[in-house]
Amino acid sequence: MYPARWLTVYLQYHRFYLDQARDALYGVNGAAYRRDPTGRAGTDVGREFDVVANFHLTQHADLLVGYSHLFGGEFLRRTAGPNRGADASVFFVQTSYRW
Repeated sequence: MYPARWLTVYLQYHRFYLDQARDALYGVNGAAYRRDPTGRAGTDVGREFDVVANFHLTQHADLLVGYSHLFGGEFLRRTAGPNRGADASVFFVQTSYRW
């Protein structure tokens, strides 16, 4: 959406699934950090909703502000533990400069 010349707003919705029931979730380093070797936790990782606003401050500078929430699916709920929840949220601010 483009509510103003200086503002762009994005709304996004994602669904996440494991490729196979005995697969795992992997971190950015490629290591598995959640797995159900029996496959009983299913493949539904969850749904994510994102809201992002990009403020065009100048010809060269932007400010990006966003919020994301992951609604954990069956896989995350069944593999949750004392330090591992099923839902997650993140708020972020980013600046960029183009020359």
